[in-house]
Amino acid sequence: MRNYNILFLLTAAFLFTPLVSCTDEESVLGIDLVDSTTMYDGQQYVLYADDAWTEVEDSLLTSNYSYGAIGNYHDATFGKVKSILYTQIALPSNTADFSFDSDMILDSVVLSLATTGIFPDTNRSYRFHFEVMRLAEPVLSDTTYYAWQSLPVDNSGKYFDATVRMSGLDTVVSLKLDTNVYSLLRRTATAEEFIQQTKGLRIRLKESSDEGVLGIDFSSVQTCLRAHYHYIHDNDTTTGFYTFLMGAGTAHFTQFIHDYSGTIFTSKKNPGAYRLYLEPMGGQRVRLSFDRDLQAFHAAHPWAVIHQAELLMTVAPEDDGRMPDQILTLGKDVDGNDAYINDLLDVYTLKGYDGTYNADKNYYRMRVTQHLQSLLRQGSDRGWLLLLNSRRHSPMRAILYGTEVGDANKRPRIVLTYSE
Repeated sequence: MRNYNILFLLTAAFLFTPLVSCTDEESVLGIDLVDSTTMYDGQQYVLYADDAWTEVEDSLLTSNYSYGAIGNYHDATFGKVKSILYTQIALPSNTADFSFDSDMILDSVVLSLATTGIFPDTNRSYRFHFEVMRLAEPVLSDTTYYAWQSLPVDNSGKYFDATVRMSGLDTVVSLKLDTNVYSLLRRTATAEEFIQQTKGLRIRLKESSDEGVLGIDFSSVQTCLRAHYHYIHDNDTTTGFYTFLMGAGTAHFTQFIHDYSGTIFTSKKNPGAYRLYLEPMGGQRVRLSFDRDLQAFHAAHPWAVIHQAELLMTVAPEDDGRMPDQILTLGKDVDGNDAYINDLLDVYTLKGYDGTYNADKNYYRMRVTQHLQSLLRQGSDRGWLLLLNSRRHSPMRAILYGTEVGDANKRPRIVLTYSE
């Protein structure tokens, strides 16, 4: 009986040992240190775009976003672009009404804009000729504004018209407004009445400025209008200031004006056999189709499981090297509308989606695994849309290889790993 018990214990120990080893091998420790393609016992396949073109982005929403831009710029490829800001002047959100004390003496009114950077060269100084005008019509809180829209100005309400020196080190630009703005602020009104009565401001750089574009942070508390005052009571002088909102907490939008004279963008659609162009500020966007290769792959591998798929867009040599931060990928929903792909929306794959520029390999990489799997389930490709993530406030643009360049490794392509 004793020998039987010993034999039983040895057998149990032997059986238990490989289970422990197997558990260790399945551990997630170190999984981020291995390229994800090595985790699958799959095969690699490449889909090449069979059609692509560049088209005008003529429906860009710009109202009430956190960032905007102001400035003028041009280059030989993309032509000229102007960016103009329109914004309400509003009372703080916790203020139901407002009454400017008649005993208060206004000393100055300063418009401040928090900046996110200067394009194209952050290392040089610029002479920016700012113009600030009162609007003739209010910026409406319940209205959606597009990049092509504008509002008329009141020519009698010019509050600033002068040159300011700036550099990439400046984080805020402050404009001391003309004293005729005082009458705009001296009023008694509710929060809604104040917006309707003051109308708002148009802020732009005039043509006499150095060429450049200034990014504006509307979400910063430093983007505001501040009235400095003092008053005398019983021979005692009191000073203070009142901060009016602009940007965050107000309705605002950015207008972009493009002039493509002398460029290739003379029509709304340009074929992408040679080059594809991504331009911000309501400029150019890219559409792709992989329908030919996708249907061929689906016919040959109807039960394929996609473990990983990456859309790769190689940058062309004539690009200026100032790469946009991220390319976003959209597809078509069942109703034919453009919609963000699942890989971009899924919080768990957002880190893997990437979409940023890889300097070592000179391409943009977008993880599109979930989206490609859904296309294979339906058996066809409805089309892809590429947009610049920072297109509402950054002038960075990209020039990409097209579908018929000689080197296949430079064409728009999806590299996938699958098993079946």
